[in-house]
Amino acid sequence: MFLTSIRYNPTNTARYPFTLPIFSNLQTLTFSKPVTLFVGENGTGKSTLLQGLACVTNRNLIGSQDIADHQDMRSGQELAKAFRPSYKTKTNRGFFLRAEDFISFSRRVRSMIEEAENELKQIEIDYKDRSAHAKSLASLPHARTLYDLRTRYGEGLDVRSHGEKFLDFFHSQIHPRALYILDEPEAPLSPIKQIALIKMIIDSVGEGSQFIISTHSPILMAIPNAIIYSLEGDQIIEREYEEIEHVQLTKQFLESPERFLRHL
Repeated sequence: MFLTSIRYNPTNTARYPFTLPIFSNLQTLTFSKPVTLFVGENGTGKSTLLQGLACVTNRNLIGSQDIADHQDMRSGQELAKAFRPSYKTKTNRGFFLRAEDFISFSRRVRSMIEEAENELKQIEIDYKDRSAHAKSLASLPHARTLYDLRTRYGEGLDVRSHGEKFLDFFHSQIHPRALYILDEPEAPLSPIKQIALIKMIIDSVGEGSQFIISTHSPILMAIPNAIIYSLEGDQIIEREYEEIEHVQLTKQFLESPERFLRHL
C-alpha cells in the first residue's frame, strides 16, 4: 500500500470540476486495499476523479511527456489542489494510463525505433572511411536504444492488435512496488484479454503494487479483494460486487437477452 487516503478540502466550489455532484458531499476517500475500483455511469466524474488522483500523486502520464503540461489534464490539476493525500510510503514508480492515450504511446515507440534505425544507417554512411572502433562508438547509444525497445516491444506495439499491444505494454512496464492509476483499461480488451489483465494485476499486487482503476467492466469489477466505490448522484458509496448495477444488469441480460431486446 502506498496511497491510504485523500482528504478533500476545496477553496472554491463554484467552478468545474468542483461543481460535479460527487464532490458536493466528499470529505475523505480511503484506500484500504491494494486494488480500488471506481464504477458508475458516464458523466458521474470517474475520469475527472482519477485525473486528480494522478496529479496529486505525480504519476507519469502514458503518451505524454509531462502530466503537468497536458492540456486536457487541467481539471485534474485543479482537483489535485483540493486533495490532501496520506501515504503509508511514497513511490515514484507507476503511471497514469487512459485508454485513449495508448495509441499515441504506441506511435511514439514506433517513432523511436525508426529514429534509432535511421541513425544507425546514417552512421554506416558517415563512418564508411573510418575505423571500426570509431563506428562502434558512434553506433553504441543508438544500438542500445534499439535493443532496449525491441526487447520490450518487439518491432513495435503498433504491429499487433490493439488488445494484444495493450497487454504487451502491461507485461513490459508493470514493476514491483508501484502505484498505478488506470482509467477504463478494459476499452481495447476482449473478455478473455480482460481476464489476462486481471492476472497481471493480481501478480503485481503480490509483488507489492497498488492499483486505482475506473471501469465499466463487470469482469474487472470481480478483481479479488478489491474495494469498490460506486459513484451514484452526489454520493461515493462502497458496494459489494453483487450490488453493482452494471453487474446486475449484465447478469439479467445474459440470462434473458430477448427480454431486453424485444422492447427496442
